Amino acid sequence: MKSVLIDCDPGSDDALAILAALNSSDLDVVGLTTVGGNATIEDTTRNALATLEVAGRSDVPVWRGAGRPLVGEFRYGYDYHGEAGVGIRLDPPTTREEPETAFDAIVRSALERPGELTLVALGPLTNVAQAIRLEPRLVDEIAEIIVMGGAVESPGNITEHAEFNIYNDPAAANVVFGCGASVTLVGLDVTEQVAVPRESEPWIEGDSASVSLANRLLAAWFALHPDRGPYGLHDPLAVAAAIDPTLLSRRRGVVAVETQPGERLGKTTAGYGPGGPVGVALAVDAGLAVSTITGLVHG
Repeated sequence: MKSVLIDCDPGSDDALAILAALNSSDLDVVGLTTVGGNATIEDTTRNALATLEVAGRSDVPVWRGAGRPLVGEFRYGYDYHGEAGVGIRLDPPTTREEPETAFDAIVRSALERPGELTLVALGPLTNVAQAIRLEPRLVDEIAEIIVMGGAVESPGNITEHAEFNIYNDPAAANVVFGCGASVTLVGLDVTEQVAVPRESEPWIEGDSASVSLANRLLAAWFALHPDRGPYGLHDPLAVAAAIDPTLLSRRRGVVAVETQPGERLGKTTAGYGPGGPVGVALAVDAGLAVSTITGLVHG
C-alpha cells in the first residue's frame, strides 16, 4: 500500500476525494491536514473530522493548518460549494484535531517514512510551503507531491488566468514547485474533463454511509447551481492519480506562478524540458477516471 497524507480544504470535492482515498485498498491514509481555502480553517477542519466520522474512520488523525496564505487573505469558495463549504449540514464531529500543527505533522510523517510518503495537496499550498520552510530535508524524504491546482494550458476558474487553489496562495505554490521535490500537477487541464453529469441521479449506486454522503453533496451542489453543467471531480482525480498514475499523461518541466498583483496573479506557466521537477498533467483517460472515482466512493 502507498502511504498518503492528504492536505485539504473541504470543500465538497475534497470530501469526495477523502472518501475515495479511505475506500482504496491501494492507499494507507496516514492522516489529513487542513488549510483554509474553500472555507475558513474552522469549517475545513470540522468538515474533515465529520467526513472521517461518516466513513467510520475516526482513527485517521487530523491536524489543523494555516488559516491564511503566506501573503494576504484567502478568497473563500462558499459561493461555489455552499453552506459551511460542503452545502449540507454535517453532524458535529465528536472527535477533535490533534494538538500538533499541520506543518509539523507533514514533516514528521515524511521523516518517519523516508522515501515512502506521498503528499496529496487538494487546497492552497500554504501548509506544504510552510513545512518545506520548516524542514528543508522534506524535499529529499518525500516520495511525491501530487497537487490539485493550476491551469497551464487552459483558462482559470477564479480569473481568466488563475485556478482557485493557486490563486489563493501563489507565493506558497512557487515554494512547492521550485523546491526540487517530485511534483505532479493535476490542474484544470485535466480535471475539467472528469465530471459527473446532472442527469444521472443517483450519481453513485449503493447504500453505504459513504455513498449516502456523496449523493447528498452532489444533490446540494446541483441544487445550488441549477444553471451549471456537470460537477467536476477535481480533487478526487488527484487521489485517483495517486492510485493509478497511468490515468494521466504528463509533460515534465519547470512551473512558476505569477505573484505580482494584477490580472495575471496566480497564473501557472510551464517551461517544458527533460529533467524538470514538475510533471504537468495534460491529458486524462476521463471515462476510466470517473469510473475509478465512483467505484472508490462506492467502496
